[in-house]
Amino acid sequence: METVDLKLVLLGQPGVGKTCLVYRYLYNTFGETISTIGASFAMKKVEAAGRPCNLGIWDTAGQERFDSLSSFYCRGARAAIICFDLTDRSSFDCLQGKWIKKVTEDAEQGCHICIVGTKLDLVQAQLANRMVRKEEVDELAAKYHADVFETSAKAGTGVPEIFQKVVEHFHARVQAVDPRQAGLPPGGATPKQGGCC
Repeated sequence: METVDLKLVLLGQPGVGKTCLVYRYLYNTFGETISTIGASFAMKKVEAAGRPCNLGIWDTAGQERFDSLSSFYCRGARAAIICFDLTDRSSFDCLQGKWIKKVTEDAEQGCHICIVGTKLDLVQAQLANRMVRKEEVDELAAKYHADVFETSAKAGTGVPEIFQKVVEHFHARVQAVDPRQAGLPPGGATPKQGGCC
């Protein structure tokens, strides 16, 4: 198996649509999925600005009984997609106290965070009410220098853009004149110990 250049972890409550996002990105499909047990892994060769990258995607389970496993899969992650359901307030309320905390404590120093609101199609079709205001998400994202996306895995809206941003951000860090400014140790190597984001 080829070496993973960029380890990406997906986090969030059960049922927010993490696996659907991954399926839409990898296979451009949408359908019924079963709850992830522990975590699933996929690798995709991608390119940004003409530079190749082996993107390793860890889709973690959101159930409480897998909490220790999701912390384990955060280790060494250089990027994290943290998902919440735009129509479920509780899935947003636990972002900072649980999922972002896992990233800041367990992922690589300088880990790039993307906060992703899912199920936008339900809001746009007025099949469900938006329970989280965009201003709230932007305010939370500003605290952690995170990027914000609103997506629909069903319609494909916004999904490729998340992963493209993750890879572009990774390349920008690697190309930084002083890697330490980008949250990487000298030489761009992965630190042996996980740091705080």
